[in-house]
Amino acid sequence: MKVLLIGNYVPDGQTSMLAFKRILERELPRNGCELRVLTPPRRVLRVPTTSRLWKWLGYVDKFILFIPSIGRHLRWADVVHVTDHSNGMYIPWVKKKPNVITCHDVIAVQAAKGMIEGWNVSWTGRLFQRLIVKGLAAADLVTCVSDLTRRELLALGLAQEPRVSVVLNGLNDDFRPVPPEEAQPLVEGLGISARDKYLIHVGWDLARKNRRTVLEAFIALQERAAASGVAAPVQQLLFVGPELVPEMAELAHKRGVADRVKTVQGVSHEQLRALYAGATALLFPSLQEGFGWPIIEAQACGCPVFTSDLAPMNEIGGPGAVYVNPHDPAAIAAAIEQAAPRFEEMRRLGIENATHYSAAQMASNYVAAYRRVIEERKTAR
Repeated sequence: MKVLLIGNYVPDGQTSMLAFKRILERELPRNGCELRVLTPPRRVLRVPTTSRLWKWLGYVDKFILFIPSIGRHLRWADVVHVTDHSNGMYIPWVKKKPNVITCHDVIAVQAAKGMIEGWNVSWTGRLFQRLIVKGLAAADLVTCVSDLTRRELLALGLAQEPRVSVVLNGLNDDFRPVPPEEAQPLVEGLGISARDKYLIHVGWDLARKNRRTVLEAFIALQERAAASGVAAPVQQLLFVGPELVPEMAELAHKRGVADRVKTVQGVSHEQLRALYAGATALLFPSLQEGFGWPIIEAQACGCPVFTSDLAPMNEIGGPGAVYVNPHDPAAIAAAIEQAAPRFEEMRRLGIENATHYSAAQMASNYVAAYRRVIEERKTAR
């Protein structure tokens, strides 16, 4: 089977989408697929990210200069897979062949429709989302990365139910427990004391990632420990992601924890795996996700997980995770304290849960999806 993958524009920096494409690049050939991978090359984008022209020149690369190359490779393919719904505008250009598009979430579409409070979308953004919606509606098959994404996509009427299926994400790299002697130098190389217990959060500084609540829950843990005279389950907080915004940095300083809060960026896969393995727990109180990769990444490394009692987090994390109210930092702190005696059990159950999200199974499910659309095209003829 000849599969043409259409991936994301690298300068956009969509780390998770690039990781998703890497899974398919690695696993599909193991399933007997012959693969070609197309991504828009950087041609006219030659300005810094701070320039007002950045977005528009990127659009030229992605949606004007890239289009002819799709046609040249289309003749070769048996099936086309657009790996990210945000590239839905490519679907009209591949309709001659059986096609699949993966929908990772509908959050931006919801924002464009005014459904997310505090997220104001420009007119160009609304136009962009309309093009994405048009592509989703025209695809032969839309594969959603979680049951929640499927439910929300159908609720918005973005595709007909018979043409929507679920293919759960698999782990995007080799996440596994790391022995302390291997993890310690990697963690300390990032300035984290391996002697102290730390709480970890992985994610961007987006409102829906809820990083302020992570900080507030950590502060609550320290204050509860000071009041009770019993050591807190964690003494440090580590954000794997951008630096704290000024408001969060000020809060940490006022509450006396600034010296125990650290951010790190640009970590390697080996370092991230070591950070998960060495952490006391991951706190991931996200308000909205399409899937929630850090949950299973952490579990696969033997890190206990505390995450939101919201879908899809409470569908992905399995029985090993503890589900919390993402709007209540005090309750999160209490939940971490109460679960501390069960950390070993949470590690064991988490590792077991992560095995349900293998890259091999994900690729096998996509091959089944490709066969489905190819067969449906033959039947239609």
